[in-house]
Amino acid sequence: MKWYRQFLFGLASIISPLLWSQEGSLNGSLQDQNKETIPYATVAIMKVQDSTIVTGGTTNETGNFSMKSPKDGEYFLRFSAIGFKPTFSEPFIVKGENYGHSFGMVTMAEEVTMLNEVMVKSWRPRVEFNAGNMVVSVEGTALAAGSSAFEILSRSPGVSLDQEGNFLLNGKSGVTVMIDGRRSYLSSKELQTMLEGMSAENIKNIEVINNPTAKYDAEGTAGILNINLKSNSLSGLNGSIYAGYEIREKHWYNAGLALNYKKVKWNSFLNLDMAKEGTIRDQEFDRVIQAEGENAIFRQEGKDTRVKYIPSLRVGSDYSINPKHSVGVMLNFTNQIRDNIWHTWGTLQNINVGETTQIDAKNFLDESFENTGINVHYQGVLDSVGTSLSVDLDYVKLRKDGNSKFVNNYSYNDGSHFKEVLYSDNLSDFDIYSAKTDLSVPFTKTSNLDLGVKVSKVISDSKLRFSIDEGGSLQPDPSRSNDFRYEEDIFAGYLSYRNRINDTWNFQLGLRAEQTFSEGRSIEGDALIDRGYLEFFPNVNIEQTLSENYKLNYSFSRRISRPAYKQLNPFIFYLDPYTYIDGNPGLKPQFMNSFQLSQTFLKKYNLLLSYDHSRDYIGEIPLQNPETKEMIFSIQNMNDFRSYGATLVAPFKILPDWHMNNNFVLVKQEYDIVIGEQELENDQLYFTARSTQRINLPLNLKLELFASYEGPVAYGLYKFEDQWWLDAGLKRSFWNDKLDLTFKATDIFKTMRSRATTTFNNNSTKINQYWGNRGVSLNLRYKISNGQSESASRSKSLEELQRAGG
Repeated sequence: MKWYRQFLFGLASIISPLLWSQEGSLNGSLQDQNKETIPYATVAIMKVQDSTIVTGGTTNETGNFSMKSPKDGEYFLRFSAIGFKPTFSEPFIVKGENYGHSFGMVTMAEEVTMLNEVMVKSWRPRVEFNAGNMVVSVEGTALAAGSSAFEILSRSPGVSLDQEGNFLLNGKSGVTVMIDGRRSYLSSKELQTMLEGMSAENIKNIEVINNPTAKYDAEGTAGILNINLKSNSLSGLNGSIYAGYEIREKHWYNAGLALNYKKVKWNSFLNLDMAKEGTIRDQEFDRVIQAEGENAIFRQEGKDTRVKYIPSLRVGSDYSINPKHSVGVMLNFTNQIRDNIWHTWGTLQNINVGETTQIDAKNFLDESFENTGINVHYQGVLDSVGTSLSVDLDYVKLRKDGNSKFVNNYSYNDGSHFKEVLYSDNLSDFDIYSAKTDLSVPFTKTSNLDLGVKVSKVISDSKLRFSIDEGGSLQPDPSRSNDFRYEEDIFAGYLSYRNRINDTWNFQLGLRAEQTFSEGRSIEGDALIDRGYLEFFPNVNIEQTLSENYKLNYSFSRRISRPAYKQLNPFIFYLDPYTYIDGNPGLKPQFMNSFQLSQTFLKKYNLLLSYDHSRDYIGEIPLQNPETKEMIFSIQNMNDFRSYGATLVAPFKILPDWHMNNNFVLVKQEYDIVIGEQELENDQLYFTARSTQRINLPLNLKLELFASYEGPVAYGLYKFEDQWWLDAGLKRSFWNDKLDLTFKATDIFKTMRSRATTTFNNNSTKINQYWGNRGVSLNLRYKISNGQSESASRSKSLEELQRAGG
């Protein structure tokens, strides 16, 4: 590790001369007893002599505060927030204008009152709104035990899944997923794999960001889901060990280790997770093909058995040069080894000629996927007024290697039989480089200017080799083989200004510019993609506080969803003899304008009204060939999409030991689709209702129930039928809360079934599938040490380029 220390001290020697001349400041962070940050709390600087207030401020949206040091004297800080006991710092003496002091992470106790000799705690809802965005607490919930990050994310208010497991937000596709403010770089399938390998027990909360500010990348038309992992605020060695066992149609397990070590200026962590998991998908396909002289019916059933081994490692260390400046490094590694057997059996009836073909097809897939990322970062406060600078350098390497074997057996009504064996090798490599810097400059106590620049580069190489077994000899199939190289450069810059004018009005204005250059070439060397475009993305956020119990938030933003890298790849991916997936290098980016009005009542009830309009909407089109009876799932631009939505978040405290969180979503979806010379419409009124019950039972048992109903929803040309499900979790803590034991049951009534229909060119398709979600699990988690409170670790706020690779 000598090179690492040399790097840190070398960087410190470069930065240090610029730091010691800066004026001092008082800074720190506030959290509650559950280690949740406390935003907008009051921080007052008071004289020790007579307890008079000298000056003060508030914590920001992440619970941090920074104030200029007062003149020489002896002082203490008083922290106050609604629902918490007032908290005081130790006295400190200011000597000189350069005096600075970090108070670290300060924990505030919840306010407790006595009612009829019963102790009652001030209750905080699990879903809270901040500047029009939702924050969903996950830490400590019973359903988080043994769950993956993917499962917890899909349960968030307004979040659902399409037929391929992609996230939808309020019925809209184009969701960006971030972890600690960083993009994941993955396609929907690889993102799902990574989140399935991440334990939900390491998640603090999930931010549902409907209208991101200009500081965030403009990518993601539906909004951002940001997973905030637990951070370490304890000194010494502490952490936890967990393990779980689950029974669905097969037996799965998960285990992990989370360690933190903090001493003086070093704060290091290691998260190691391992899981064997998978799904057993039962699927039914019905296709009706109608054309002049060609009428056919294809009925197919199948069972898709997926087994995944997913080890992942997350390790990093921060070094505090002084209370104002820190540097650090972080490494993420995820590996997936996947075995997949997709067995389908179906009947093709050519009605016009009276032919019937029975097809028994088996697809054997062995696949390995690796995601390695390294981040080097610096964060510092440059002066006494709180000017801050952050710099992040990132490199990500993605590699996927898949080998497939297809065994197809055909039986005809004349008694003849035919067998074919096909092979494919698919290799994808991605190198992603990113560098960004952000500067935040306070103008006054109530106003601030943020600005920054970012540059990123993606280099992708994909190879597909297809071959046919002819009498035991493999013969290449050039018609289904190809190479594809894709390069993309994005240069971005932004300005964002916010100002709290008075106790009523608070606003933020931002503008982001992104210049994109992209080029893609096939094996023949032809330039299939050669684009360059400059786009501007404004955003407006206005907050109006009419009273202590009623607040309004008005917002507008323009965003983009560039085609996923895999969607641009011109390969034709073979699934079975009559089903393919086709890439489209001609795809254009999709743009979305979003308008939102959110209202907060009594500090806990929230109503969000929204209107969204998308141009060049990207969606899946099922194309059927009447002659060959093949279906090709093609990704195309489909003109316009509009949605009119309302989201209600309503938490209730039924009894002192019974809390309930409810959320409801009502959306009118309107798709205008132009394909060739055809103009189509797909409109739907979409409704979802979700409720989480948390009940404290005798014997220190905690019961958690999660019920969800999703009404019919439109997605491009598809219409999905309604579905509902119920999950339950029971948690018990032992040994002074060091050991947690949790029993969990998911999809208890086996009702989480996906059913979709679509009609195009007089050809119809029906899909009915169940992903094997019903199961039971038993999970243990043991806390190694609690440690002692100390300074907080670095707050992570990097937004990285993502669009998926592989």
